[in-house]
Amino acid sequence: MNPKRAQLLSDGYVILRQVVPPEQLDRLRSDIETVVARQRAGDPEWDRTPQPRASIVDQVEASTIGAFEFLLHPNTHGVSAEVLDSPTEAVASNQALVICNPEFSPEAPPRPGQHWGTDPRNWHRDVRPDRDGPLSAHIEDQLANGPAYVQWNIALYEDHILYVVPGSHRRLSTEIESSHLQGERGTTSPVPESIPVELGPGDGVVYNNLMLHWGSKYGPEKKRRTVHLGYRSFGHIFPRQQCNLPMGFWNRFAEGTPQRRVAEHWFALFQSEFATIEETLRAALSGNGEAFEAGLSRLHPPEKGRRTCLILLAKQVLALHGQRGLPSGNGSGQSVYDWQLQELASRFSDRELERLWRRFQPIDEALRSGATRHVSGFLGPTTDYEFEKVPAGMTAEGICAEVLGQPQRLFHSGSTPLPA
Repeated sequence: MNPKRAQLLSDGYVILRQVVPPEQLDRLRSDIETVVARQRAGDPEWDRTPQPRASIVDQVEASTIGAFEFLLHPNTHGVSAEVLDSPTEAVASNQALVICNPEFSPEAPPRPGQHWGTDPRNWHRDVRPDRDGPLSAHIEDQLANGPAYVQWNIALYEDHILYVVPGSHRRLSTEIESSHLQGERGTTSPVPESIPVELGPGDGVVYNNLMLHWGSKYGPEKKRRTVHLGYRSFGHIFPRQQCNLPMGFWNRFAEGTPQRRVAEHWFALFQSEFATIEETLRAALSGNGEAFEAGLSRLHPPEKGRRTCLILLAKQVLALHGQRGLPSGNGSGQSVYDWQLQELASRFSDRELERLWRRFQPIDEALRSGATRHVSGFLGPTTDYEFEKVPAGMTAEGICAEVLGQPQRLFHSGSTPLPA
């Protein structure tokens, strides 16, 4: 097995030196500084934000296109494909940001589980049970099949802010970790066995964001310009990450250029999956089991772990149900995912969306615990959705039967323990 992939699977992260080639560092710094200046000039909240972030794709122009081209570099796109064990043509970027230091000393973040969500300056995994389902479902899927998504922090200046708990992407939080996170200031102090990720200028860390991680300090004392990227593979498993790049992102590159062709191909990958989701949901509406299974096998080819794909489909249907009566967007000012969600909803009548929701509603209800709470170490608000464990008896076969109108009463209260 490739050593980088082996370390990603085992530890959850890989530190790579000189991801930005030394001869390109000054130019990338200059391009990113222009991106940040443009974001700051157009964002009245920038100087009041504890963790300011700039969107690379939204702010690039012809003179700074190198900042966007870096997403296509062999050291980013290529390495992502390598650690995901996928061909580069099956891997696309889904986000491109710059994390910056605030120009003031912010107050400590509020405790996790506020009504609006959780401040990411707390220890967390990038999981929201209200949008993603229980953590154990994703761990089981990735233990069986490997991840389909990686995240990057690439430092343009020295950066020791990120802390990680190696190996925590492979398991639920331990009693020691949970006890620490529940204690006073526990979500904003080093967790036992955590380590800082020490990056020099141009270094990067590629990691699985199921892992417990924490941004330890945000303040004006030290300049921070850290490129924050995401890449996902297609045709492997169905991940929970959506495309947050803006609609039309491919138009940042000149027509006919190799970079434009790569970016257009990335959008085509997301659109092909979008079409498969529509076909799969229409099969559910009509009760066509053969077509529904065919759609599932394209979204999540391995049978093992397919329950996670079905849980994520239920979350998609919940989001679609919330779009009833809304017009489709034209893509202006929208992310690819937001446009796709509105576009998909517009292809179903309100009556069809209601029927589709009734098909998936039992799965959604089974994922609720009945008690509203928040578990430290997760993103999102306080919710009654299960944070960690899948309900006992909830199987891929049972979900398919429920969705196709042949319920087998295969899930009930309680939860399924995560395998050792």
